Amino acid sequence: MQRRSRVFLDTSALLAGLNSPTGAAGAILVACFSGEIVPLISPQVIEEAERNISLKFPMLDNAWHSFLLIPPHVTKKPAILQVRKAYALLPTSDAPILASATASKPDALVTWDVKHFLRANVVASVEFPVLTPGEFLARFF
Repeated sequence: MQRRSRVFLDTSALLAGLNSPTGAAGAILVACFSGEIVPLISPQVIEEAERNISLKFPMLDNAWHSFLLIPPHVTKKPAILQVRKAYALLPTSDAPILASATASKPDALVTWDVKHFLRANVVASVEFPVLTPGEFLARFF
């Protein structure tokens, strides 16, 4: 039996998938729902998603709760040393998310945050590919 890909979903990709089920991020969520992909998220992704859904995307509330019923694998909150190491690569509020992704050892991190997560120094420093949803589909499906 083939091992299912373990994919860390950044908030941007997760919300894009919930908002546009026919786009690349939506196709990834469909694969999560069907069991083809093991979705990984962190407590920070949950917090960020819930904040953005309540403030900007209230129509996604039902889809969000359906996603949580899969259930995704929720990583542990990263240790301060892990966050500091991630912050050295990504000095933004996304450092805890990068730290959680790194600790979870995913097959890929999927994000639409090209400004932060797809920086050359970040991509070169992690042991997994950091991909947009379309890049992930092209590589893994």
